[in-house]
Amino acid sequence: MVFASFEQALAVCINAEDGSPEQEEAMCYCIEHAPAELREEIKRQFLAAKEARALGSCNHDHHNCSCGCD
Repeated sequence: MVFASFEQALAVCINAEDGSPEQEEAMCYCIEHAPAELREEIKRQFLAAKEARALGSCNHDHHNCSCGCD
């Protein structure tokens, strides 16, 4: 995916399905092009979400789902 700006990539991050290839590409772009004051926070959250997915955590609001993980 090609992004024209940090803002465009951020919008994809927010709107793409969690854990999707599109979201991951957008997050990588955001990490690389974020303003300095946001870069570390975005990186931290990206890595935490990736680790949670690897551990099998569903990473969503358990009050409104039927995934059985709560």
